[in-house]
Amino acid sequence: MIMSVISSLHFKKPGEIRTHSHPHGHIILPLTQYFYIRFENQEHYLTPDQIGFVPPGVVHDYSCPGEALTLNIPPEMIKSMDLVYLTEHSVIQVEGRLAPLIALIRQEAADPAVKAESLRYLFYFLYDKLIAQNRSVSLQYLEDNYASDITVRELAEMENYNVSYYTEWFKKTTGCLPSEYLRKVRIEKAREILATTRYRIIDVAMQVGYTNSSSFTRAFRDVEGITPNQYRKKAREVRDTAENRPVPRVERSDSHEN
Repeated sequence: MIMSVISSLHFKKPGEIRTHSHPHGHIILPLTQYFYIRFENQEHYLTPDQIGFVPPGVVHDYSCPGEALTLNIPPEMIKSMDLVYLTEHSVIQVEGRLAPLIALIRQEAADPAVKAESLRYLFYFLYDKLIAQNRSVSLQYLEDNYASDITVRELAEMENYNVSYYTEWFKKTTGCLPSEYLRKVRIEKAREILATTRYRIIDVAMQVGYTNSSSFTRAFRDVEGITPNQYRKKAREVRDTAENRPVPRVERSDSHEN
């Protein structure tokens, strides 16, 4: 779904351990006491000065004797190449510049008058911070210079690896080859431009690193399954629907499973 909506759940229930899975991911923000979570042989007791991440589609055990807030993140809002990192770093300490952002998210999610659109933008801001703070030099370079011609040799030199080892390391780290990662980054940037501007397709193509609209359209269709024009049309339809949608309320429950 384009322009996906994040929902939130105020979690307050007895401390028994439950098990489930769901297609969306979780950002867990403990408010009092702790939030217990276990998945893929990882076991954590999250405290209010930490946040946790649970990947989409993963069976997990959980328990919450106190209170917590969870953000349900649609899977299409989490880049596949970032899942490896987020899963390995599933508990993040809330400190420094992250602290005021988490405080704002807690405040906004708890306010029934806040629109889901606000949570979506706050999540993207948080997402970028979580990834950027531990992203390797070459991956950060790709993110910052996606519109340029970039060779694998250049990237390997940034990490002091030879090309063969770097390619193997890159695939293990991100789940794809450098060329595939670059294409995904370019298309991700193109989605933002298509959804928020009226630039011609050729102009969008050149902004994200393609020299003609044909190669851009082909790459976009390979990643998204539709053409750039079709994506723009759907983005507008979803935005128009969201603008007319009633203000969502934060769920509060003592028994509902998140």
